[in-house]
Amino acid sequence: MDILFHAKSITYLAEKRYDGLRQEQTGEITIPETRPELGRVVDCFGTVLVQNRTADNGSVTVSGGIQTGVLYVPASGEGIERLELWIPFTVTKKIPIQPDAIVHYWGWLRSIDARFVNSRKLLIRADLGSELTVLTPTTLELQQLDSCPQGLVLKTETYPMRLPLCATEKEVRIADEVLMPEDGLGMDRLLKAQCWVEMGDRRVLGERAIFQGELKLRVMGLTEDGEIYTWTGGVPFSQYADLDSSMEEDSHLAIQPILNHVEIDTDGQPDSRRLLVNVSFTAQIVLWGDIPITLTQDAYALTGEFRPEWQSCELSASLDIMETDLSQTLELPPDAVKLLDLTLFQDQDPGGAEEARGSLSMNVLYYDADRSIQNKLLKRELRLERRADPSADWRWRLLPGEAKQQGGQLTVNLTAQQQFCQAKAMRNLSGGSLTPKTITEGPSLIVRTASGDLWEIARDHGSTVRAIQTANELEQLSLPEERLLLIPVGRGVITMEEVSE
Repeated sequence: MDILFHAKSITYLAEKRYDGLRQEQTGEITIPETRPELGRVVDCFGTVLVQNRTADNGSVTVSGGIQTGVLYVPASGEGIERLELWIPFTVTKKIPIQPDAIVHYWGWLRSIDARFVNSRKLLIRADLGSELTVLTPTTLELQQLDSCPQGLVLKTETYPMRLPLCATEKEVRIADEVLMPEDGLGMDRLLKAQCWVEMGDRRVLGERAIFQGELKLRVMGLTEDGEIYTWTGGVPFSQYADLDSSMEEDSHLAIQPILNHVEIDTDGQPDSRRLLVNVSFTAQIVLWGDIPITLTQDAYALTGEFRPEWQSCELSASLDIMETDLSQTLELPPDAVKLLDLTLFQDQDPGGAEEARGSLSMNVLYYDADRSIQNKLLKRELRLERRADPSADWRWRLLPGEAKQQGGQLTVNLTAQQQFCQAKAMRNLSGGSLTPKTITEGPSLIVRTASGDLWEIARDHGSTVRAIQTANELEQLSLPEERLLLIPVGRGVITMEEVSE
C-alpha cells in the first residue's frame, strides 16, 4: 500500500556571516606651507564611509573610504591645527554567491594613529575591521502525510524555527540645521565632528518596516577666546521601508546602519551656535519570523512491513537575540584638569566556548594644570560571558555609546548586541510503502524491564507510547531508571488505545 504525501514549501533567507576580516589602510598628509610646522599630534580620528557593494563572479567587494582628521599643536606650542585626509579602502572576499543573494556590510575602526615623518609630513595608519553577511533566498520542500494509514505509528514534532524571512534597505538622508544651546559657548572654528546612528523603536506594520532613531553628534571647536568647547547632541529621525509582502507584527527587525556621507560644519559666522548637518546612511534591514516546521522523524508498523524513505534537511535558526550593557569605568590621567574630548575604538574576537573577548581604546584629549592640550591613550580589556548552549553559533557586536566624566573617572556606556544561532540537522519521512498483516492470535501483554525513551521501547516491541502509558498509569515520556513494564502487543495495543480514548 502506497502512502500519499504532499509537499510543503518553506521560503526563507539562508544566512552566512564572514567575520574576522581585518586590513590596514595607510595614507600620508603633507602640511601646506601656509600652515605652521608640526610640533606634536594630539588627536587622530576617522569615520568609515561605504560607497559601493557588489557581488559577482564568486566574490563580494565593498569599497569606500575613511574620512580622517588629525589635530596637532604647532612647533611654536601655541594654538591647535586641523588636517584632513581621505583614505580609500576596498574589502574583497571570495564567496560562492548566487545572483539573487543580498550582501550586508559592517565596518569599523579598530584603531587609527598619525606618525611623525618630518615637520611637514604625517603617516596615517588605520586598522579597519569588516564583517560581511550573505543572505540567499532559499526554498525548503518538506513532505507531509495526507493521512496516517491504520497500523502505522508516527513520531511527529513541530519546531518553532526563527528564520530570516525578508531583507531590504532604506537610504536615509538627514540635512538639517542644529542649534547648540544658548547657555553654551559658540564656535569660531570647528576642529572635530563625529557622528553615529543609534536605532530606537522599530516595528512591522503590514508591508512596511517602521523604525526610529537618532543621529548622534559630537563636535569640538574653538571659541572666540581660543578655548576648546565640546558639545554632544542629536537629530531624531523616523523612517519606513517597503517590504515585498505583508509580515507579522511580532517579526523581529534587525537593523544595521552604514554611513555613506558625512558633512558637518558651522554656518561660518563668528561665535556660531548653528551646525549645518548633511549626513546619509543606509539602513540594512532583516526581518526574522517564527516559522513552525513539522517533521515526521520516525515511523514503524504495528503489524506488517513498512519501507520508509527519508529526506535530510539542515536549518540554522536564531535561538535568541539580546543586548547586554557593558559600561566601563576608566581612570583619567592624573594631570587631567578638564576633559575636552575623546575618540573611541573597539576591537572584538568571535565568541568562544565560554566567553568572548574584546578591547576598548580611547584617545582622551584634555587640559593640564598649565592649560596645555594633552592626550592619552586609555585601554581596557573586555570579556563577555556566554549564556547559551555551547554548541550554538555566537555572534556579537560591540556598539559604542556616550561617555561621562565624574571627578577623575570616565564612564563609557557600551552595548553588546548578541545573537545565538544553531544549525539543526534533521530528517523527515518523505515516502514509503506499507504491507499490512492480519493480527494473529498470540499474547496481548508482555512484561519487560526497561528504561529510557518510551518511543524507543514501544518501537522495539511493536507497541505504542499511549498504550504503554495507559497500561502502566504513566504520564512521562521517558523513564530515568529501569523498571518493570507491562507492554501491550498485538491485539492488546488496540485494546489499550481504545481505553485511552
